[in-house]
Amino acid sequence: MHPEDLQSAPGAGEPASGAPATGPGEAEPEAWARVLAAWEDDAAHHAYLARFGDLEGLAVAGGRYRAVLAERPGDPVALRYRDEVVKRATVAGLAQLPRTRPRPPIPRAAQVLLVWLLVAAAAAAVVYLWRGAARLIPDLK
Repeated sequence: MHPEDLQSAPGAGEPASGAPATGPGEAEPEAWARVLAAWEDDAAHHAYLARFGDLEGLAVAGGRYRAVLAERPGDPVALRYRDEVVKRATVAGLAQLPRTRPRPPIPRAAQVLLVWLLVAAAAAAVVYLWRGAARLIPDLK
């Protein structure tokens, strides 16, 4: 079976929920037909994928390549562009994540003060323990 035969594959032509059926210049089924007609042409695949800038559109494109792979599991072109769809969807998904501001850095003076306070506390603990031990063991005085 050839990729051209997949134009009417079940689920291959329906856009994902909320996805636009049309894009710049032509509807998605016509754009896919152009890809199928020039299957070995990378420019045709790139032009097809350039239509989709959102996750819903990329889901449609991914479904198209997945349908080809269901019919021809080893098709190198379909494998390559399915992987390209996954990459683009990953980038689009990560771009939608909310970003948090990093915490402001602790000023250098505050860091130095904190270190000195920790050293002083450790020294006070050593002195306290030494005096407590001196009361218990008379030879330590």
